[in-house]
Amino acid sequence: MSSTDLRPQATLTAAQLTRSPAWLPLDVLENGAVRLLQLDEDAYRAASFLDQRMLRPGVPQASCAPAELAAAAAQLRPAAHFIFHIGHVGSTLLSRLLGEDPRLFCLREPHLLRVLAGRPRTCPLPLPALLALLSRVWRPQQRALVKATSFVGEIAGAALAATPGAVAILMYTPAATYLRSILGGPNSRIEARSMGPSRLARLRARVAPLAIPEPRSEGELIAMSWLCEMAALCQAAESFPKRVRWLEFERFLRDPASGLATAFTALGVAPDARVIEAAVGGPLLHRYSKAPEHAYDAALRRAVLESAEQEHGGEVRRGVQWLAGLAGSHRWVDQALALSAAGG
Repeated sequence: MSSTDLRPQATLTAAQLTRSPAWLPLDVLENGAVRLLQLDEDAYRAASFLDQRMLRPGVPQASCAPAELAAAAAQLRPAAHFIFHIGHVGSTLLSRLLGEDPRLFCLREPHLLRVLAGRPRTCPLPLPALLALLSRVWRPQQRALVKATSFVGEIAGAALAATPGAVAILMYTPAATYLRSILGGPNSRIEARSMGPSRLARLRARVAPLAIPEPRSEGELIAMSWLCEMAALCQAAESFPKRVRWLEFERFLRDPASGLATAFTALGVAPDARVIEAAVGGPLLHRYSKAPEHAYDAALRRAVLESAEQEHGGEVRRGVQWLAGLAGSHRWVDQALALSAAGG
């Protein structure tokens, strides 16, 4: 369904925009206004992506001029925590598990945050205003936790700078594991190819004047993608070392209860053993987090990684060798490689 099939109807007041997250700024209409959707807690809880996939008949809509929305945002303050990641590393799963605690209100992949990271000139709201709106909560004791899309890590440092006191969990896997996970999924391989040019441009801009060689194989392309997103997170971690916590996904899967306790502590939320036990013992660890109707667990992930190694081991090694050739060339490259060596 296209965005033009559903037309905004409601007119909102500043009070409606500031009192709760009930109206989500979703996207930009052709006339330049911001479209908002009315969502309740259950809708947020179910959503893997806060984007146009939320456009369905019966979901109330409204539109608002960017200036009016920015004026409402000025009455708020950015206060959300973040999950930034490199993609395909369990960030949606972590968000869902943490969201089992009522003290955290989890938002996954807001569309306008992707627009601001990828096409900033087309975003109608500045970063502080958008983060203020994404920081709204249902109850005073809650804290918003925004799980961003992978390439939004490009502005992870800017988001932390705009949100005093915020903490970011930075999720990753070692390079070889990332290569296997991407090569093990046909859709992931298509995504890697489509995003390759933009990631190469981002990486080259971030580490200039270092000359990043053109990837010459699929494995090298995926390795470059890993390094692009890791370098962005390393830069944010360097700028805000006391406000980030690295989380390696394979280690998390081996002991999710301990990993959850660590994540809660990093976010300033005292771990609740009953919440953690219920989250780990519930269905979330046995479903595909982006599409919970499908079964998926750590054992299936291991099988996918092993199959990818058997079928694409040569490309995995080419990617790892491509990365090794960049060792010693830039501090963020070396930090990423050190994290890769320590992880898993």
